[in-house]
Amino acid sequence: MSKQNQLNTAQRILKHVLLWSVFGYCYHSAINLLVKMAIDSQPEQVLMTAMAYCLGFNILSAHLITKYDKHWPEVAAIYIGLFGLLVVPVILIGPQALLSRPLLAGILISLPIFTFAARFIKRKLPKN
Repeated sequence: MSKQNQLNTAQRILKHVLLWSVFGYCYHSAINLLVKMAIDSQPEQVLMTAMAYCLGFNILSAHLITKYDKHWPEVAAIYIGLFGLLVVPVILIGPQALLSRPLLAGILISLPIFTFAARFIKRKLPKN
C-alpha cells in the first residue's frame, strides 16, 4: 500500500507541475501583451505603466491560483512566475526576450505575495 500512496503522490505532483507549466505559458503571453499595451499607451513612462498593469494582472492570477490549487498555491505561484517569465522566453526566443530586471523582479516578487494574501483573505472571509 505504501508504493501505491507514493505513486499517487508522484502522479499528483506531475499533474500539478504540468498544469502549472501550461498556466506559466499563458501567464507569459498575458504579461507580454500587458507590456506591449503599456508601451502603446504611455511611451514615456513604460516601466511604471507596465508595472501597474502587471500588478493588477497578478492580483487576478493570484485569485485563480488559490481557486484552482488547494494544496500548494504559493509554490504554484513561484513556479508559474519563474517558468512563465524566465524559462518560456529563453526557450522560445532567447535570453534577449527577458523583461527588464526591475519589471521582472517586481512581477516575480508580487505574484507569490498576492497569492499568499488571496489565500489568507479566502480563509478569513466566510462564503456567502
